[in-house]
Formats: sequence, C-alpha cells, structure tokens
Amino acid sequence: MEASKKLIAMFFVFIIVISSSMADDEENKAEEFKKSFEIVANEYKVCYNDCQKECTNEGLGYTRCEMKCDTECSAKMLKERIEKMKN
Repeated sequence: MEASKKLIAMFFVFIIVISSSMADDEENKAEEFKKSFEIVANEYKVCYNDCQKECTNEGLGYTRCEMKCDTECSAKMLKERIEKMKN
C-alpha cells in the first residue's frame, strides 16, 4: 500500500514538473513571437511610410497609394523572408 502511495505521489510530481516546463516553453514562444512581430511591423511601417510619401508626391490619390504601397511592401518583406529561409 505504501509503495502505491509513493508511486502516485511521484506521478503527481512528474505531472507538475512537465506542466510547468510546458508553460515556460509557451511563455518563451510568446515572447519570441512578440519580438519578431515588432521587428517586422517596424520594417513594414518604414517601407509603407516611404512609399506613401513618394506616391503622394507623384500626385496619386490616397486610396491608390495605400493599395500600391501595401502590395509592394508586403511583397518585398515576404521576398526577403523567403530569401533568408533559403540561406
């Protein structure tokens, strides 16, 4: 009887240790994602703002510039990420 109580206690300790390590992994992944997102968002923002200035200086309307810049910056960033993955 004592052996089974010890086995059950060890099982619970094992579950708690595994659960806490999984929670730590989730927190680390969330932090990594947040940092990566901030970097990409800043790169996109710079690209978009530069494109928007150039486009409006050419005399094009806001909606047309918005669509043009969104498409160009998204494509540029996607291409850069794909190139990084290849290397």
